[in-house]
Amino acid sequence: MKPTSQLSTTLLLSFILLGCKDPSSNKNLMPSKKGETKSKESINKITNAATLPFKPIGLFDETLHAEPEANSWKVEKFNELTNEQFKKLEKAIVSSSNILNAELNFIVSNNFTPYPLTPKETVEIYSDEKLRIIKAIEPIKNDQKVSGLNTMLNELISPLGKTTKFKTKFKTFNVSLNKNGQAKSIVLVDISNQKDNELISIKSEWTCYWEWLSESTSPKLKLINPVNYQLSSSKTINKQSLFSDCTKSVFNNFKDFENQFNRGIDYWASRIENRYGIGLAGWHGLAIGDANGDGIDDIYICEPGGLPNKLFISKKNGQIIDASSLSGTDFRIQSQSAIFIDFDNDNDQDLIIATTIGLIFMENDGNGNYSKKRAELIPESAPMCLSASDYDNDGDLDIFVGCYSLRRSSMEGNDSAILARPIPYHDANNGGRNLLLRNDQNWNFTNITVDVGLDKNNRRFTLASSWADYDMDGDQDLYVANDYGRNNLYRNDSDKNGKVIFVDVAAETGVEDMSAGMSVSWADADLDGDLDLYVSNMWSSAGNRIAYQRQFMKGADEESLEGFRRHARGNSLFINLGNGAFKDSSLQSGASMGRWSWGSRFADINNDGLQDILVSNGFITQPEDSGDL
Repeated sequence: MKPTSQLSTTLLLSFILLGCKDPSSNKNLMPSKKGETKSKESINKITNAATLPFKPIGLFDETLHAEPEANSWKVEKFNELTNEQFKKLEKAIVSSSNILNAELNFIVSNNFTPYPLTPKETVEIYSDEKLRIIKAIEPIKNDQKVSGLNTMLNELISPLGKTTKFKTKFKTFNVSLNKNGQAKSIVLVDISNQKDNELISIKSEWTCYWEWLSESTSPKLKLINPVNYQLSSSKTINKQSLFSDCTKSVFNNFKDFENQFNRGIDYWASRIENRYGIGLAGWHGLAIGDANGDGIDDIYICEPGGLPNKLFISKKNGQIIDASSLSGTDFRIQSQSAIFIDFDNDNDQDLIIATTIGLIFMENDGNGNYSKKRAELIPESAPMCLSASDYDNDGDLDIFVGCYSLRRSSMEGNDSAILARPIPYHDANNGGRNLLLRNDQNWNFTNITVDVGLDKNNRRFTLASSWADYDMDGDQDLYVANDYGRNNLYRNDSDKNGKVIFVDVAAETGVEDMSAGMSVSWADADLDGDLDLYVSNMWSSAGNRIAYQRQFMKGADEESLEGFRRHARGNSLFINLGNGAFKDSSLQSGASMGRWSWGSRFADINNDGLQDILVSNGFITQPEDSGDL
């Protein structure tokens, strides 16, 4: 294996020497970020300065991080105090062998009205030998009082069994106060228990009414009104559950697994020099494909700068082989994403890697041995995501490259950090350009972005893209999910001469989804024969609380306020109506609350013919991680 410094030098030279062809008649000109053109001399200056963007990107005004109490955000002071109350309640539920005997006076007012938290009427919405789900018939009607909060909680958790191993979480996402010491909050409740061979979970939403006499006193409950209720149970039968964590058994022959993958970014950032391009944001994906042609999917993992990317070859016995070095794919340059795809139509899976500098194209010899075919420098911004499709129906696969923030050297003034940040925060239009590279065979690719209309609305902060023929006209359309603002749906059309032209129809079809777009998935969710769309964003309890307060963004117009509120709403499910438009069914379907959702996929996880949704969420993990995201 080459030393890292030598490899980095080799890569950088190859990026400079192997540029992307320009389809325009004047090959000395390239489009700039403002629509005008720049000479090759100008581009070369950008290229030489744009090696690794170390400066943080995607940040917004620090004033948004100011402490709530310092800014007289009374609603957040109230939220802090109710959180303390709920933590005490969590402890009482978890630690009490009998909740009936627990001391709960700390959270109930003298005039507390006790109604049951468990609905009288329920309906079974799903059941098989391993999984059962029961929901309340809404609206929940509880008109008969019980003896107190102890009885309410005892009835609620009774399906979980007798144990002290409960996991309990309360999460407040809406608060309103009045001047008379009265308050209302909406709270998500999650209580679960592992009972013998069964995992049982209760999820509910409560509207809580409080008495809060002063900021120096703890709020106390007056009434709890359950809005919804769901009881789920997942059984382990013959030692088999719906999912099993096989990480240790699969990787038991990989001696470096613990060293490389079970250490946090803080560990590596304090040991790897900045010049290797190690990033702190955790933007590293993986690719699944059959690298060696044995019919079993293999895994390629992208890593931070300074750590080698990994290619794991799957064996028939369920074990893996670390083929990173032998395959020639163990690059140590920071890599954001990769994709297995057959670019040269020789029936094996080639590999393209999106790195901080640009793209690396790798040819597969059919046995999982890879050789570098070309590299494409992307001067203006680092590539973040990749998706492939035959957009022009010519028989080969083309590649769409999604980019995020501008490099420092591509900004006006070069050192003006503010231009790397989304402006405005909720509807930014100052990000990097995305690219469409047309496959011209023999590993030649042409940047066709402007020529086919994909440079319209193309200054966003892109994190994901996906191709699908949503209008069923025989060609591939493109959905682009953008952080900090509006998404794009580029419909694949043709002009009068038959030339492909993409038109951004996101607004008119109802899928603009102005939020924190992070992933895209297509499937027929409602079984009507056309493709529906699921987009993952950010569900933020703090955002939902704060963005609806009167003192939030004083002076802002209603459209801007609604943009901020939408940013915190969560994931989106758009149902294809079959007439070119979509219906937003996010809240109605219950598919919006996915926390900080980096990735999402439709998948039939229980083989019943219906499309389920898998959502991966979170952010950079710390030892004291609260699980909030």
